[in-house]
Amino acid sequence: MQKNHAFALSALLLAAGAAPLSSAEAAQVTLSFSNLSAANGPALSPFFIALHDGSFDAFDVGTTASAAIEAIAEMGNGAGLSSAFAASSAAAAGGTSATVTASVNAFGPGIFLPGAKGSVTLDLDPVKNRYLSYFAMVVPSNDRFVGNESPTEIELFDAQGHFTGGTFVENGSSIWDAGTELDGTTGAAFLAGSNALDSPAQNGTIQANHDFAVYAGLGTPAGYNFTDLPGANTPLLQISAVSQVPVPAAVWLFGSVLPLFGWLRKRAAVPA
Repeated sequence: MQKNHAFALSALLLAAGAAPLSSAEAAQVTLSFSNLSAANGPALSPFFIALHDGSFDAFDVGTTASAAIEAIAEMGNGAGLSSAFAASSAAAAGGTSATVTASVNAFGPGIFLPGAKGSVTLDLDPVKNRYLSYFAMVVPSNDRFVGNESPTEIELFDAQGHFTGGTFVENGSSIWDAGTELDGTTGAAFLAGSNALDSPAQNGTIQANHDFAVYAGLGTPAGYNFTDLPGANTPLLQISAVSQVPVPAAVWLFGSVLPLFGWLRKRAAVPA
């Protein structure tokens, strides 16, 4: 009989290890964003981020940019993305969102100048907040932005709910052109003395584009000239995810089967 109980306990342990963690087993995670550009390189707007179950798909290459993507790409404004996320199935399933601003070498309202960093710490559910999506404008430009096209590109927790975290680096080849405005000095953001006029409409689609030649050498309101243009392989952005209170998978597993173990012991004490 004891062998049968031992076998049953082993089976329960295996089953618990294969099952996703529940929402009660949240992890405190710090997400850090760093502009890796060299001095005189591109700057980044504050980031709109969403933590979700993999269903928040904000844009697709080759399609017309939504109003929310247009706003982040032309003005660095994440309000539209925030509203789109709040109305999405990902948010209804327990997703969460936040804005990350620069805290080191910041310029203006949390702008990430070359070398600047910023972070946010959140309590995340391993199932509801398994994936990270991020969005920010790249300047100087008329309509450039960074963001992961695939909503499941950056995984923070694996299928069993274990925190995986890690560091993710994006290069210049990861910069997107929203296709909403033609490139030029008219209406471009982050140029010294630039006017508030809109540049001519492009009526294009979202495409990868790291060509910033039209802005080369121009002055920025941060006091430097834009001379370090991003190449396809130029490091641009680093995102790191670190669990502040890491709980080993074995601890979660052991805790999840303790009530079952007690039930088995009671069963064993019952006379046949």
